[in-house]
Order: sequence, then C-alpha cells, then structure tokens
Amino acid sequence: MGEEGRVSFFSKSKIACPVCKASFFREELLTGRGRLIAGRLTKDLRRIYDPSQKFGKVYPLIYPVVVCPSCYYAAFASDFHELADTSRRALELDADRRLEQVFLLFDEVDFREPRSLKEGVAGYLFALMCYDQFPDEACPTIKQGLAALRAAWVASDLEVERPGENWSYLAQLFYRKAHFFYTAAIDYEQSGKESIGTVPHLGPDLDKNYGYDGVLYLAAYLELQYGPREDEEKRIASLKYARRTVARIFGLGRASRDKPTALLDLARELYDTIGVELTRMGVHGET
Repeated sequence: MGEEGRVSFFSKSKIACPVCKASFFREELLTGRGRLIAGRLTKDLRRIYDPSQKFGKVYPLIYPVVVCPSCYYAAFASDFHELADTSRRALELDADRRLEQVFLLFDEVDFREPRSLKEGVAGYLFALMCYDQFPDEACPTIKQGLAALRAAWVASDLEVERPGENWSYLAQLFYRKAHFFYTAAIDYEQSGKESIGTVPHLGPDLDKNYGYDGVLYLAAYLELQYGPREDEEKRIASLKYARRTVARIFGLGRASRDKPTALLDLARELYDTIGVELTRMGVHGET
C-alpha cells in the first residue's frame, strides 16, 4: 500500500528489543503532503494541529515512544538501545508489572498494528515505568516528566474522542506526575545529579525545542496548576519560587533576542498570573 491517505508507516527492517530479544517493526509518523497543519500553542507549550481535509485529525505525539510489543519495554528512540546490563535485567524482571499496570486502564493494547490514542497513552506509561531503571547519566527524570506531560495531552485527546470515560481524570493524574518529575529534574540539575542540558530534545512537543528555559517555564506552570495545596505555607513558598524561576526566563523586562518570542510572552503572562494567585492568598509586595 502506498502512502496515500496514511499517517504512519512500519519500518522495512525489524529492530530487536534489547530486553527480551524479540524482533518487531517500528511504527513511525509520515510527514508532508498536508498531514500536519500547525495551529495554536497552548500555555503548557503543546502545539495543536488542525485536522486536514485529506487526513483528518492526526496525533503526532502517539509515535515517539518505541515500544516492544512482546515485553512492553519502552523508551524514546534515542534511548531504546542504550541499556546497561543492570538496567536490562531489571526491565526484564519488571515485564509482568508493566503489563498489569496498563491493563488497569485498557482492555487491550496492540503495538503490532497502527496505533490509536490508547496505544499513545500506554506507550508513555510504559516509558514512565521503564525510565525508573535508567542510570542518572541518561537523565531519566526529565524524560519521565516529558512522558507524563505528553501522556496528559494524549489522555485529554481521548476524552474528546471518547467522552464520559474518565480520560480527563487520567489526564489530571499525568499532569500531577509531570509536576513531580519536572520539579525533581530541576533539583537534580542544580545538585549535579542529572544534567538536563545533555538531553537533545526537551520539547515538550515535537515541533519546537524550548530547551532548559522551557523546562523552567513548565515547572512553574505545573506548580501553579497542579502543585499540592494541602499546606498553604508550602503552597505560597512554592509559588514564590516558581515566580522567581519564571522571571529568570525573561530577565524582568530585559530584552532577550536569543529566546523565542512565544515563550517570553507566555512566561510574562505566567509571572503575572502567579502574582495574582499570591495576592489572592494574602501575599503582597515583592516575592
């Protein structure tokens, strides 16, 4: 079958899973010919793609994670074959747990056929679990944050496609996981435990790499939207820190020719929004 009407393809050559040694064909996104029509950028830096007349709605985020359909080992393509022996053994022993966790959400997932949104969510969930076994030098924490954030986006798409099945609740859980991992990734960067700067593409979406500034912005955004609220004092302290972090992106008004205008505008808006929230909580003056 030719490319006419398709949005993805399976590789001509099989790849071998480094965990279970099974061979499979990897599915990848086809581009060009009007498949992807870029639309607006959301406040959490997601690029929305408008449906095309020929291809309909295309979901590019369901393809970046490589998933073994036999043992469900999953990682981003650049990491899939980069496994230490200790990681390989741990991931092999953890295969049953990966399957059990995903089947709490889905009756069935099939990575041998063209992916749907449910395989998209499942792939990111598998990746979240698998990166637990990667060493610090692979920077697994920010990759878990990225996987969790994209899982939230894809789960939100599932809610639109299949309303009333509680996918929005799942999206909220993934957003909270993203908040945890983005915050931890910055802490690890600052302590020297993991180096975010070595990750080639921090996205968070596929079309634009916002780099470390994007990580700082998202950590602050996720703190405002999904940070814990049980302890008001901690909440205030976290928001003050988040606001200072956002200020670093745009330099409190200093021009920055090297930074994307879209990110600078969103950062300034977030800075003001956090200020409004702090005022609502009774905090006034400089933070």
